[in-house]
Amino acid sequence: MSSTAGATTTRSMPVDARERVDVVIVNYNTADLLVDTLEDLQHRMPDGVDWSVYVADNLSSDDSVERVRSLWPDVHLIEMGENAGFCRGNNAAIREGDAEYVLLVNTDTRLFPDTVERMLDSLRDDPDAAVVGPRLQFEDGRFQAAAGGAEVTLRSYLAGCFGLERFADRFPFLEGAYTTRDHGRALRVGWVSSACMLLRRSAIESVGLMDERIFLYMDDVDLCHRLRSAGWSVWFRGDVRAVHFMSGGSLRKPGTISPHTVDSLVRWFDRTHGGWRSGVLRGAGVVAHGARGGRLALRYAIRRDAESLDRAVMNLRLARYYVHTGVEPPGPAGASESHQPKEPM
Repeated sequence: MSSTAGATTTRSMPVDARERVDVVIVNYNTADLLVDTLEDLQHRMPDGVDWSVYVADNLSSDDSVERVRSLWPDVHLIEMGENAGFCRGNNAAIREGDAEYVLLVNTDTRLFPDTVERMLDSLRDDPDAAVVGPRLQFEDGRFQAAAGGAEVTLRSYLAGCFGLERFADRFPFLEGAYTTRDHGRALRVGWVSSACMLLRRSAIESVGLMDERIFLYMDDVDLCHRLRSAGWSVWFRGDVRAVHFMSGGSLRKPGTISPHTVDSLVRWFDRTHGGWRSGVLRGAGVVAHGARGGRLALRYAIRRDAESLDRAVMNLRLARYYVHTGVEPPGPAGASESHQPKEPM
């Protein structure tokens, strides 16, 4: 056993290799998903590449730790000793490894047989590429817009917030913060999702690891922003697939949403862009989600359909969070919340 930054670590001997990948997983009370992820990886990593797995456990109250120890003794298990958040967990695991490439995978993400190999090709082919992410899809194959998108600026936020990104084919400046179009090809983008991303270690070490002020959400946007600002490129591989169940952090009840969703966005935007732009972002969030929630509530009053009610509640809560974020703290994530998927910006 060894100890780093307050985390207790179970180590195994490193393997010498020409090309190596460190697989990093942050876990919080998702034992079944975690075990399935570890099993899935056995069939998804490329031949000829040596790889190690690092699991950072955020003081899970289920049997996650015990099952990893008994079923996967070669996994590097890092016990954080608290619910330290997604960024701190990832950073602790990344620091434990030393491979040239780092693969971040959520416990609710499943890879295809060629996912990692084709993402590796992107980093091999472009020495300026720091990170690459795949096309994320639901189990039924539908595209997930949260796979990545344009650089998060006031313009891209407003385009997405008010639905203007639908005109981006004719007017590229209306590209939203999410890649809503299923391109099916490789693109340079502003950011890709940390639900599944492959990183070049030298790149992330040159700009610093994940910002540990961020507990949940915006971790990927922030890291990609810093990488791009330092001259690195970010690639979205629309022709490479991964399945994202969007259920790892918790199985949310219909209509529920975390205040961290908005709080992390607003606080990050204020630090990065600041000034009047941050105020405009908050105001736009209140107006857009408030109007959308009101429209959906009216639809529910007419149709009495549960989907309209759920979406109305979610949007009205989002509008309220935009009003209070930075004024009323969202509070620490508790036993029901860890790294969940983002809601539309």
